Amino acid sequence: MKRPEVVSILPAIKRIGASIIAIVGCQQSTIVKNADVFLDVAVDQEACPLGLAPTASTTAALAMGDALAVVLLSERNFTPEDFALFHPGGALGRKLLLTVQDIMHAGDDNPIVTIDKTV
Repeated sequence: MKRPEVVSILPAIKRIGASIIAIVGCQQSTIVKNADVFLDVAVDQEACPLGLAPTASTTAALAMGDALAVVLLSERNFTPEDFALFHPGGALGRKLLLTVQDIMHAGDDNPIVTIDKTV
């Protein structure tokens, strides 16, 4: 099955000199023909009893992507600080970068409530 939204960006990727790693299950695909590396994640049968939904194949592609990420983390000695640097807006980045000082009220910004006030 052709994916025009993916195939249409191949020339731009080639132009900037980026490597293309195809993680697909079809050796004859347009992406594979343009790729520098082909990682075969073909499955014999999808889990969908109707044979319509890409179930097993999406899981295989996800597992391959996760495996590549873990290998790269190890090979590049990627640290939690590196992760936070590249993902500052996500929950993990905030957890690694955010300090009490970043969100704490201080001085005149600190709300003060006396004992005689009601909620």
